[in-house]
Amino acid sequence: MYFELSLIPFSLIVLLFLIFWIVKDGTRWQKHPQLGVFARFIQVSPGRAFFSFFILNVLLVPATLLLLQGVWWDLLATGKAISNTVPVVNTLLIMFLVLAGMIPVTSGSFGTWRHAVRAAAEVKVRTTMG
Repeated sequence: MYFELSLIPFSLIVLLFLIFWIVKDGTRWQKHPQLGVFARFIQVSPGRAFFSFFILNVLLVPATLLLLQGVWWDLLATGKAISNTVPVVNTLLIMFLVLAGMIPVTSGSFGTWRHAVRAAAEVKVRTTMG
């Protein structure tokens, strides 16, 4: 029961990340009936896109540890002792697998944000110098 309850935040984080990743590019998503809200939120600026992805990456770690805690609470609730490390290894493998897909997207959005900031600074310098 505790594992299933702790699966909710983990699933929501992964689902939000996938939705933001899908609607990150393209203005056609802004008019979509269900995904338009997410598209309008993340397409405001490259900085907002990066920080949204980054926050979801950071939140995935405690959500994964909550999954592990749910497994342990279920074992303790049934009266069984924690006899091996299989739940720990499986939970960490799931976290690493999901993060392996999330980190490149976050890194790409960081690059986009960095280039946008540089371009804005370059335009500002050009306009002030003449």
